[in-house]
Amino acid sequence: MVSFWSDGNIEPKRSYRWIAQLDFFSDSPSGNSSFNFLITRFTKPTFEIGSETIINNFTSETEIVATVYQWPDISVTMVDVENSELNVSSKVYDWLVASGYEPEQTVGKLSNLYSNLDAGKLALTFSHLNAKGEPIEEWRFLKPQPTTFDFGGELDYGNDSLMTVTMGITYVAAEYKPL
Repeated sequence: MVSFWSDGNIEPKRSYRWIAQLDFFSDSPSGNSSFNFLITRFTKPTFEIGSETIINNFTSETEIVATVYQWPDISVTMVDVENSELNVSSKVYDWLVASGYEPEQTVGKLSNLYSNLDAGKLALTFSHLNAKGEPIEEWRFLKPQPTTFDFGGELDYGNDSLMTVTMGITYVAAEYKPL
């Protein structure tokens, strides 16, 4: 067993080496935008299979039958930086505005936002990096749709921690790809 850990070809995956690629598709003149952000925390996909127990009333014979499967919602927390190219708050907010969000909504404008969010105007891929910064695997989400946006949470003058933006995301399915 000792030789297992001394083998130079074995390196455990590290949970802190992730990059998020968000592709924002919009109808605005600026077009589509793709951004990479450093992830500090996210929920890896979970595949759940429902089941139902069927009991025969006459023999008490029991069977378990698979019913439906689902991919529960995830959240992703990204590092927010001052650099305009990597400023997560700015990029996410600009995408929301391009999708139809306005600070003072009317019923007509709100319907634009909802229809744009339903139109698949977001693509999301998470890449896991090795110690050299090279991708070793990725998760791609099919038909992702944002559910929540947290632009930094509670701020504290006595705290020097990183600023982050957290997005809650629902999606139809996830696709894993080893690289």
